[in-house]
Amino acid sequence: MAIIVQKFGGTSVKSPESRKAALKHIIRAKEEGFDVVVVVSAMGRKGDPYATDTLIQLLESQGGPVCPKKKDLIMACGEIISSAIMAAYIESAGIPAEAMTGFQAGILTTGEFGNADIINVNPEPILEKLKEGRVVVVAGFQGQTEKGEITTLGRGGSDTTAVVLGGYLKADVVDIYTDVPGVAVTDPRIIPEAPFLSRISFKEMLTMAESGAKVIHPRAVKAAMNFNMPFRIKSTFDDGDGTLVGQMGNEFPISGISLQKNIFEGLSGVSVVYNESDAAVNSRAISRKIESLLAGGNIPIRERKTLSNCFYAAIPQEYAELAVRAIFDGFFPEEAKEVG
Repeated sequence: MAIIVQKFGGTSVKSPESRKAALKHIIRAKEEGFDVVVVVSAMGRKGDPYATDTLIQLLESQGGPVCPKKKDLIMACGEIISSAIMAAYIESAGIPAEAMTGFQAGILTTGEFGNADIINVNPEPILEKLKEGRVVVVAGFQGQTEKGEITTLGRGGSDTTAVVLGGYLKADVVDIYTDVPGVAVTDPRIIPEAPFLSRISFKEMLTMAESGAKVIHPRAVKAAMNFNMPFRIKSTFDDGDGTLVGQMGNEFPISGISLQKNIFEGLSGVSVVYNESDAAVNSRAISRKIESLLAGGNIPIRERKTLSNCFYAAIPQEYAELAVRAIFDGFFPEEAKEVG
């Protein structure tokens, strides 16, 4: 039977209402004939009782230096709590479910506490439970070393867990559920009308993630590229198709505008990622257009770089959001803003 991996972030599992929304996607996948593997993050964010940052604060409050091994041990607890709660919630809806830690799920990592890499996955423990008709709920962000020591994977660890499990399980697709409906051309907090992309290539997504886009971590994108594992970024709270990240690029001349604030002494970094299919032919023309748009807005550029699929400019902090607006308006006329 086809396998789907569904990853739910902290905001998707933190409350009964959000877990209900997540359950709808799990039930739909089961009804469509998939075996379902769910990967969960810790519940909520800083300040919530079982969030990773809250657990770290609990450890640090004991005084003295914090041992990295003990820190990983307590950080792993957040996702383990989520997996148990989510599995129990799924079973309350009449669907058999199995909660697993990362190490029970066969995830083997390097020994770098706090930033380990997955080096192998034994898929058999998960496959055995899927054969029993269970939804398998795996704690993300964690694994174990060959010596049996518990490790965590660093930032984006649960996304990386989901993509890597998808690769080893030969899943049809991985769905990354979050609180946004996909990948927007730029931060909607800066440009509220920024369209969401229906699709984007691995390379474009990686460049955007490395340039400051927060929707997914670069490590997860690199893992997807290694496995050639397409994944979708979707909202837990609606039924939209989200953004498919895979081999094909999108229909726009540029794929994204990313902003990294205060990178150095009052400067912010603005990166414009080109559509991969157009970059080889049009990269110089696109770069010239970007510089012209910034000049037309009287926006100073302190430094610029043109890469194979990206234009980067260091902009004084007070002009940074104006730069994003100028570039967006130059590439997305009114008639294009409803596309995607």
